[in-house]
Amino acid sequence: MEIHERRPEKTSGSQYRYEGTVTKFGWIIILALIFEDLVVRYVIGRNLFVSGLLLIQFLLYLTFVLTGIFKLRRFHDDQEKMDRLFRFTKLSEVVVMVIFISTLYHSIFFYFLALLPIAFVSLSKGFIRSVPYIIFSWIAQLASQWGTAVAFSGLNMENAFKEPVLLPVIITIQYGLFTLFCYIWGTVHNEYVRSEEENNVLLERLGDKYVQLEMAKREIQAHYDKVKETNEQLEDSNSRLTASLAEFYTLQQISQAISSIFDMNELLKFVNDVIIGVMGVYHSTIALCHGPSNKLKVQVSSIFDKKELAIMADYINSDVLKPSVEGGHSMIDNNVNPDDYPFTKGRNIESLICVPLLAKGKALGVVLIEHSMTNAFDKDNVRLLEIIAQQVSIAIENARLYQQMHDLATLDGLTGAYNRLYFQDNFQIQHKNAQEKGYDLSLIIFDIDHFKKFNDTYGHMFGDLVLKTISAYIMSKLRKEDIFARYGGEEFVIVMPHTNLEQAAEKAEDFRAGIAQLNITDRIISASVTVSIGVSSFPAVASKPSELIKTADDALYEAKHSGRNRVCMAAPKAKSDQPPQ
Repeated sequence: MEIHERRPEKTSGSQYRYEGTVTKFGWIIILALIFEDLVVRYVIGRNLFVSGLLLIQFLLYLTFVLTGIFKLRRFHDDQEKMDRLFRFTKLSEVVVMVIFISTLYHSIFFYFLALLPIAFVSLSKGFIRSVPYIIFSWIAQLASQWGTAVAFSGLNMENAFKEPVLLPVIITIQYGLFTLFCYIWGTVHNEYVRSEEENNVLLERLGDKYVQLEMAKREIQAHYDKVKETNEQLEDSNSRLTASLAEFYTLQQISQAISSIFDMNELLKFVNDVIIGVMGVYHSTIALCHGPSNKLKVQVSSIFDKKELAIMADYINSDVLKPSVEGGHSMIDNNVNPDDYPFTKGRNIESLICVPLLAKGKALGVVLIEHSMTNAFDKDNVRLLEIIAQQVSIAIENARLYQQMHDLATLDGLTGAYNRLYFQDNFQIQHKNAQEKGYDLSLIIFDIDHFKKFNDTYGHMFGDLVLKTISAYIMSKLRKEDIFARYGGEEFVIVMPHTNLEQAAEKAEDFRAGIAQLNITDRIISASVTVSIGVSSFPAVASKPSELIKTADDALYEAKHSGRNRVCMAAPKAKSDQPPQ
């Protein structure tokens, strides 16, 4: 019942809202019809002006306008008054309209205009509500058409249709057709009302569902609050567990590195990457102590900008880090002042932690992590970095021990040159690379002239000084890729990749001349020595490593028997004997 009571109010409101527009259009239509009637009567009847007819049409138009104005001004009355007003004004408009149309010369063509307001009633209120208006309009049309024809027959009011019987029939047929149209529009209205009723029912059901949802929402909210509280507890436990897992993972990775990486730089790079990943820091730097004064030197750092890295290297030994280096104490600062930490200038560092690297109570260096946010670190971060630093210290000690063992295994203890075992293993690799990639590989062999006699004269200790002095001189003149080894006694070899026979001979001559000018002294004895040198090369002279050594050794033998203190080259093979490049 509530739906049926609300629905007419909405329909009436909609009708009254558009009624003003319909009424104003009616005023325009009547004016247009007056003008049309004057033109038609002049063209057909040659009568431009019929004063009586024009007066009647003007009065009817005035009545129609006043009725509309009255209706529009009363739209704000209550609902019951509005319904009565609507019926009264609508009937008045119909009467005025049909009488006006009856005065037209072509009135039969414009009967539908009287029915337009009725059509609007049918569309807005339904077909049944429009039936009385249709009947009333039909009767009024017949009466007004007959009345105007009789009452004003003497005023030149003739109509296009003068048959008294035919005109009512035409009017009736038109009204019948219009009734059919109103029925169709009424059907549209009924469908609309039915749809509105269904929508209202759905709205009521949705309202019930909304109440149920609100109740369910409160229950869910209460349950959610409990779950949230439990989840916060779980998150706290999970954070602690995650921190523990991070520590365990970090220590595991570093432990694996300790057991598998023995190169110091490679090891520190790996550890530095682990620190950045686990700690989530902006930069991480590992600096190691060097020299008797334990000066810090940046070993690895995530700072890629060369200028910023240079600032870090220059100011890493500032006084602010001395407690960590000398006292072995960790430090944390979450509000960094660049004036206090000169190595941070220009890098927007707001927080840092510095943890010492210690082994057996001795300072090895520091681990320095930095962040661009204030208050980025806490005590847990310091504790984790200290654990990492302990592992790094062990790794550094192991790497240094490995380096010492490697040096013992590959270096000559007296001269610092590689030993013969290292030379033999590496020479095979160098020859293979030269053969596969097609470049020259030269070998220089030299020994000290009359070294046995020199030892017998000055003693073995001074002889050792000679060997060390010559080795130091040669190593200072070699390229990075060259290999210098003590082959045995006073005999040395130099492997020179990417060097042909002539280039190697020229370099050997430089070595010979330089050694001859050396003044070797131990503050008591001063002496000078000369060397004899043999040079060979792949592929110009020899094809195999053994041939390369033999031909170089033969060239050395020739240099000795030719007077010593000279360089001799092995004879190149004939071009037909050389392997293709």
